[in-house]
Amino acid sequence: MMLYPNMTSPHDIAQWLQEGILAAKAGQVEQARYRLLDVVEQDQTNEAAWFWLYQVFDRQEDKRVCLENLIVINPHNGWARQELLNYAGAADALTPEPGIAAKAGQRAARAKRKSKTAARPARPLVLKLITAFWVGISVIFLLGGILASGEWLASTVRSRTFPHYLTGLQAFELLVALLFVLGGLVGLNITIALFLRSMIGFYGSLLLALGLLLVGPTISLIANPPNYAVMIFTGGMAGMIVLLTLASQPGFKDTRQETHDPPL
Repeated sequence: MMLYPNMTSPHDIAQWLQEGILAAKAGQVEQARYRLLDVVEQDQTNEAAWFWLYQVFDRQEDKRVCLENLIVINPHNGWARQELLNYAGAADALTPEPGIAAKAGQRAARAKRKSKTAARPARPLVLKLITAFWVGISVIFLLGGILASGEWLASTVRSRTFPHYLTGLQAFELLVALLFVLGGLVGLNITIALFLRSMIGFYGSLLLALGLLLVGPTISLIANPPNYAVMIFTGGMAGMIVLLTLASQPGFKDTRQETHDPPL
């Protein structure tokens, strides 16, 4: 029975293989390499993964490694033998020695490390947009909360009830000011997570945008008189951020724990 390091399940490997094949067919070469190298790192006898790696590799040496491994896995693979003969230019290349598989595995591991460094997808435009949005809105919330807290403190100190007790209105104003400060701090943390392309930033952006989508129009409607322009603006802006966040998901790093190279 095949053992998978770090509790990687056969279902995960099959999913990575499917993602790699789909990416290769779609012309997303770097993403295909990344996924397929994940597969052969866990299952070096996966013939389909080596075949598709051959299709997406650019370097001739990497292609040769794939062909050699295909022949080691399936000695009756006539197509791989013919392709390797075309690369090698000699018939003796069709009979790889046992040591070839080990060297091929080592070269594949090196190719994996190089490919993972270069294959990380570029930062999508939508991810840049939502990061810039949360930078701006967080700074606005933070500065607004700090200014509101300062005004609250100044007005409260001048009131006749201070320092004996706070009125309900004063307590509410303080709560709102502190919520703005808290929202600004949370938004800045989400901005950092988005910049690092962490899934924490993805889910945080989604939740905050949904919160704005609920709170903004609600406050605009319960105001006296209702402010429909603000309701449309806040609702539309928050809805757009929700959609942009969902669209930016492919730009985030995979949250699966990276596994160490298996012994060859």
